[in-house]
Amino acid sequence: MSGRLGISTIVYSKAFVSGTWSKRADMLDYEKKGFFQFLYVTACGYVESVICDYLHQILFFPLHEMQTKKLFPKRPITVNGQPAAVDTKPQQRAVQRLLERTVDEIGKAPFERLESLHQTIVGLTIRDFIGAGLHDDLKGLVSVRNVLAHGRMLYVDLDESFRADVRFEQHPLENAIKSLRQRGIFSSDHVSTLEPNEVMAFIYRDDAMVHFWNAAVDIAVLYFRAADEAKFVFDRAEKLEKLQA
Repeated sequence: MSGRLGISTIVYSKAFVSGTWSKRADMLDYEKKGFFQFLYVTACGYVESVICDYLHQILFFPLHEMQTKKLFPKRPITVNGQPAAVDTKPQQRAVQRLLERTVDEIGKAPFERLESLHQTIVGLTIRDFIGAGLHDDLKGLVSVRNVLAHGRMLYVDLDESFRADVRFEQHPLENAIKSLRQRGIFSSDHVSTLEPNEVMAFIYRDDAMVHFWNAAVDIAVLYFRAADEAKFVFDRAEKLEKLQA
């Protein structure tokens, strides 16, 4: 019988973060920004992994039952007025393969596909499951992760007076700024007084980082609670803790 050996990489990230967060004031500017980029990628990976694990748990027992099943019931039918029976093994093995393919896809799916799989498997969108506010925070976190993890350019548009455009419309970080704006962290009245380079690097502020990290922790808690209520085997030793600014 084959098996699988693995460990969540969040275990290593958690150990690094817990010992480094309190030392961030001693870092050079570029060092701190690099550390914050690691935090953003870790926070996004964490909440996505929790959602994936929850979806896996929903499918685990139905799939396990099909994989270990040896005998399949016959389906009674009538053919030309005579009773007959049809073997249901082909249909049930087909469903098994669909579940196996779905489980495999969950572990590889980008966030947009994960949202679609979530609605199919849970019967609710992620937004319905965690609430509109946290969903906006999650979309903001994903947008930051996409910029940083994929090595995209960090920029801010300038107006005719070379002041930063604080609207961030059609910008890769539009969802992140929307989330920060809703929480009162990114105030147009305040940021309009900042230099363009300060606006561009707004995601590296302590309050912005803490906001997105703690949102990831809050989202994970909702899934842990739902898993407990459903009696899932969902004990994650590497649960992240909230950060203090």
